[in-house]
Amino acid sequence: MFRRHWSGLPADPVFPENLKDLGYFINDVDEVRSIEDPDYYFKYFISKNTRWNERNRFAFDQAIQKVLKSRLADAGFTTVPLPLGTPTTEPHVPILTSANAATASRVVVLFGETCQALGVFANRVIGGRGGVNRGSVLGFIKAMQQQHCSATDPAPPGLVVTNPGELWWWPEGRRGLTQTDRHRIPMASAVHARYHAPEVNEIAGNRNVVEHVVSIFESVVLGERFVRKDAKVDVIVVGDTAEAVEKYLDDDTVFDRFDDRLNSLVILGGTYSSNDFNTERFKRFIKERGRAYILHDAPLDSIVAGPSGNPAAGGFTSYGCPVYSAGPKAHYIETMLIEAQTAVLDWTQEVAVKGETYRNEKIEIISETEEDDGTWASYMKKAAEESKQTDGAGHATTDETSKDVAENEINNSQPEQIDHGVDGSPSKTDDSVAGTKENSNSTGATEAIGEMKLENDSAGDGPDAEEMKELVEEVENLKIGH
Repeated sequence: MFRRHWSGLPADPVFPENLKDLGYFINDVDEVRSIEDPDYYFKYFISKNTRWNERNRFAFDQAIQKVLKSRLADAGFTTVPLPLGTPTTEPHVPILTSANAATASRVVVLFGETCQALGVFANRVIGGRGGVNRGSVLGFIKAMQQQHCSATDPAPPGLVVTNPGELWWWPEGRRGLTQTDRHRIPMASAVHARYHAPEVNEIAGNRNVVEHVVSIFESVVLGERFVRKDAKVDVIVVGDTAEAVEKYLDDDTVFDRFDDRLNSLVILGGTYSSNDFNTERFKRFIKERGRAYILHDAPLDSIVAGPSGNPAAGGFTSYGCPVYSAGPKAHYIETMLIEAQTAVLDWTQEVAVKGETYRNEKIEIISETEEDDGTWASYMKKAAEESKQTDGAGHATTDETSKDVAENEINNSQPEQIDHGVDGSPSKTDDSVAGTKENSNSTGATEAIGEMKLENDSAGDGPDAEEMKELVEEVENLKIGH
């Protein structure tokens, strides 16, 4: 009898977690290139086995994280664990705060996507064309240094970088991971899997993105330890995290706590509909001091929709605020802030400089088509309209085809009238086909009809319906006689 030992399973591949040993380096334009051939970027497909590719990707990402942490530390950023006061050896979520966050008169709170690690915007940019700074929060930080807190404060605003992605605790690595990376960690073998255990892998107060958003606002933004109690707050949110942020702010109790501190809200690629807003205060705030960006081929900062949306835009636009294009170079949600960060920061500064007097310009784009809001009523209405445009057999009908069908039914219901001559052969009474032989075939008649049509068309006026009907009857008569 045969039995398989655990030792007989293929060993999980191991890769070094530094760029040099992985065969890469960062060149003079901040791009990661292959040491073997500097013309190439990061190579994912190193094997036909997916597990080998995923483990290599994990090692590469960990190496990039070391580079990011080093550069962020040099920029004066501090890593803060949530829940506050948690030892780094215990389950926690790290976030980043700038050196001036606690003293700045204006602070930007940045929420990334739930699929990205701390400080990462797009791995496709970090490991490809664009480079490390451009594909991460480092490029955003550099752009922020050119901003001013307000009309009376020329200092750059503070920054809080949240971490809605790394909410799965990895006890062996003593750090949080994204839902993608948790499947790339070392396993007992190359065919083993790792399942979620709430008592081991969940982080108190940050079990999901909703709890993390609440923790950020309650513990960091509205607290007095990391942000001044009178500091203005700009919120920038990317992708699927937008829904949790908007639901938190869509509460009168929250607005009472913020008072007039909430300066602006920028949404990039979210899909939370204004139809789901609950409070009038949030509706008014986002309409007057909010802005959304979507993937669109129009130039950067081009207006796509007003607060009520634009069904003709070809995508979701029901944000309850003006909607703008992220530019033709932004092909993915993860690259939207990379491409639009200058426009986003310029606008938040404009709001800050104008202060309480700022209001969004009034934008309303009128379209004849109605937007599908995803409800059952909308679906049924659309289905009813489509059914009106099809016949009983499911064939599409239009005004023209309906007219043709009706005319055919009338013609078929009328008996053919044939005027026979003395010898019993059909005689022609229409002068329009004069000059043809009495027993000519249908081709000759068709040519004559064509000649008449050309003559009429050259005169600028084609035959009317009655004339055409007579001509068709004449052709049928000739066919019968032939």
